[in-house]
Amino acid sequence: MLVKNIVTRGLLMRNAGVLSRALYHGVDKKVTMNDLPVPSGDWQEQNARQNTVYNTYLIVGVLALVGTIGLVKSTGVIEFNYYPPKSID
Repeated sequence: MLVKNIVTRGLLMRNAGVLSRALYHGVDKKVTMNDLPVPSGDWQEQNARQNTVYNTYLIVGVLALVGTIGLVKSTGVIEFNYYPPKSID
């Protein structure tokens, strides 16, 4: 019903024309290389700070993994099958 209404009234084509004209209205400025952002600050300090954050995430993730495996092993939720079971039951 909705698709039939859109097609019969031509709403899709009318709105597409309005949107395409709105996108290009008033674009007079030419973009040059001078408009690009200029790097500032020491890249090595920024890199060291970012690596500190990444290493913290890595350590927290490894500790969470080890803690989870230890908890699962101690509660017996999962059998790691180090050796064959003593009985079939």
